[in-house]
Amino acid sequence: MNKLTGLIAAAFTPMNGNGGINLKLIPDIVAFLLKQNIRGLYVCGSTGEGPSLATREREQVAAAYVEAAAGRIPVIVQVGHNSVEEARRLAGHAASIGADAVSAVSPSYFLPENIAALVETFARIADAAPATPFYYYHIPRLSGLSLSPLSFLEKAQDRIPTLAGDRGTEHDT
Repeated sequence: MNKLTGLIAAAFTPMNGNGGINLKLIPDIVAFLLKQNIRGLYVCGSTGEGPSLATREREQVAAAYVEAAAGRIPVIVQVGHNSVEEARRLAGHAASIGADAVSAVSPSYFLPENIAALVETFARIADAAPATPFYYYHIPRLSGLSLSPLSFLEKAQDRIPTLAGDRGTEHDT
């Protein structure tokens, strides 16, 4: 994957009237975003309802976005989960369907004790997609750790060979 530049859209997951995912709309969403000159798609993050979806639904949404993008725009799949094993499953799936990168937010129920534990958690997730770039999703409110993204990147660069960068969400106002 080439270096990401420009606006990366946090893609939403379309739903139907009964609360189920509506995969048929994803090609239209991708076509619309391409017309807006979007340079990448971030799938199954907070905007995409990733934490609210079952693992199988997340796999279906990711596959639908990768298929609809058809190599015209990079697709980054957020694979974070409170279960590291489920996150690993999602990362492996994202790699198998041709996602351009994976990203993960920290487990948020049993919080990492320190930066080293956070790095180790993400290393285990990234290892499930060993040839796919990995982006750290920095949300301090979820990880419970006060750290700069740069601090994480410096500490993780030797442990996560596919580490490509970070995505951040700050809530300080």
